[in-house]
Amino acid sequence: MAAPQSADFIWSGGPILTMNDKAMRAEAVAVAGGKIIAVGKSREVMKFKGPNSQLLDLKGQTLVPGFVDAHGHIVVGGLQALSANLLAPPDGEVKDIASLQQTLRDWMEKNAAAVQKTQLIVGFGYDNAQLKELRHPSKEELDEISKDIPVLIVHQSGHLATVNSAMLKAMGYDANSKNPAGGVIQRKPGTNEPNGTLEETAFFNGMPAVLGRIGQEGMKTFAREGAKLWARFGYTTAEEGRSTPQVVAIMKQVAAEGGFANDVNTYADVLVDRAFIKANQSQTYTNRFRVAGAKLTIDGSPQGFTAWRDQPYYKPVGNYPEGYSGYAAASAEDVMGAVQWAAENGIQVITHSNGERASDLLIAAHRSAQARFPQAKALRPVLIHGQFLREDQLDSYKSLGVIPSLFPMHTFYWGDWHLDHTVGPQAGLNISPTGWARKRGMIFSSHHDAPVAFPDSMRVLDATVTRRARGTGRIVGPDQRVDVITALKAMTIWPAYHHFEEKTKGSLEVGKLADFAVLSKDPTAVKPATIAEIKVTETIKEGKSIFRLESGAKTAGTAPDISPLVAAFGGHGAHRGQEGEACAHDAMFRMVSLMAAGESAR
Repeated sequence: MAAPQSADFIWSGGPILTMNDKAMRAEAVAVAGGKIIAVGKSREVMKFKGPNSQLLDLKGQTLVPGFVDAHGHIVVGGLQALSANLLAPPDGEVKDIASLQQTLRDWMEKNAAAVQKTQLIVGFGYDNAQLKELRHPSKEELDEISKDIPVLIVHQSGHLATVNSAMLKAMGYDANSKNPAGGVIQRKPGTNEPNGTLEETAFFNGMPAVLGRIGQEGMKTFAREGAKLWARFGYTTAEEGRSTPQVVAIMKQVAAEGGFANDVNTYADVLVDRAFIKANQSQTYTNRFRVAGAKLTIDGSPQGFTAWRDQPYYKPVGNYPEGYSGYAAASAEDVMGAVQWAAENGIQVITHSNGERASDLLIAAHRSAQARFPQAKALRPVLIHGQFLREDQLDSYKSLGVIPSLFPMHTFYWGDWHLDHTVGPQAGLNISPTGWARKRGMIFSSHHDAPVAFPDSMRVLDATVTRRARGTGRIVGPDQRVDVITALKAMTIWPAYHHFEEKTKGSLEVGKLADFAVLSKDPTAVKPATIAEIKVTETIKEGKSIFRLESGAKTAGTAPDISPLVAAFGGHGAHRGQEGEACAHDAMFRMVSLMAAGESAR
């Protein structure tokens, strides 16, 4: 009998959770050539120990499969290194409009050279739902920051922004401006004068006047730093969840330069360039990058009241007409056509759909497409977000083979907001209905959708298990909670499946890639309320460490070296702000595209 293959590395000395139902726990795992060659009892795995094998002691820490990003946006992972952190606690310090203003002033002072060069003041992550005033800042309150330099602060959802008077002027918005299709220019009550808050396309359509300053080298830096940030939280596979040909070109350049240590996939916007998607889609990675399929967006943000519902919002905060239920960001014709095209051409399509009415349209589109092309069910279409769903819609998604990628982190960040304002105390219990999915035997994935939420894997895990709101501590839907192993599957093997990568990733089995995350504690052995305190101490991609938490560091989100970002921005000062800032967002892809276009976007 031939001697067993000699391992390059053997990990042992702590709990090992495999995500393989046939053998969920192991004592050791051996790796050779970047792949797992043995996993199981120590005495069996140690048979693969050779003269040059490295024995790595977990020292009581827990080894799990590397996390697979179910839906996030890495390309602008460094953008917030150049912006003021306007997040609420625990990710920032903004609690009211006064602290928001002070944070902007502090950032301006620290970045005076950059502000002078770009004539632009940018903040990211404010949330009217978390401000003491429970409203958006006004343009006049941002005028107090600067009357002459345009000020842009982006809502944490990425679907809205508030600007000052100078920015409104730069964008060409005034009392005579009409709302663009798929967007709203909010007005002062009883007038047509803009109040400074711009929703959806009203926000994005104004960007050509102020962006394009970063250029391609800056965008490449953002992509590299974004991928690094994901690695800090154990993600061995990262995603840019909505891109254009220009952004794909940027990522390909970074990949060719060896800029990605983890795998990166992207879904290109199906309403932008279908021929490009068809020509570039691939099941294999080249230099750790691939175009995985197509992205469709139907509506907006649930917490921002722009998700398209089948009934009025419960108690919306703002100047909304009676019976307001949100609106679509794409026409029914576009949605039906996009899903039909994907089915006909064998392209996987993932769809941003938050409100019930948006899901009704998506279900109709998949049903129509599969009636003509039954094989389309095997393409594993994915529902992204699905915050507001009816049970009958999950039945339909199951019958159509649509995999829900849900967003339980909403229960932590906006659970109280949903219970009190968006859908109310009854329907609010069923946002991100993971329990309903499991009741039907459906798999689901859990995502962070950074920058809507910081890409903290342990916060994702915690929210999926506990569903505890950060404000009041209320449990947002006790019946929708799942156990820790189920929640871990939703971050590993199930998203690997919806990426068509379950044969190589997502569980610790012989023949699969040696993609691991090392956790400071075993999440199955701690009190559920403490899961978010667990740290990712190391991330391992194909047997090689791509992130290691420094001794004494508080969190994997500690600010990275941003000197490359400063250089990319022209050598001027940049401030990363609070830990955990670098993010991007699905709805901001138009902004990303403009920056990627560089000079042509000016």
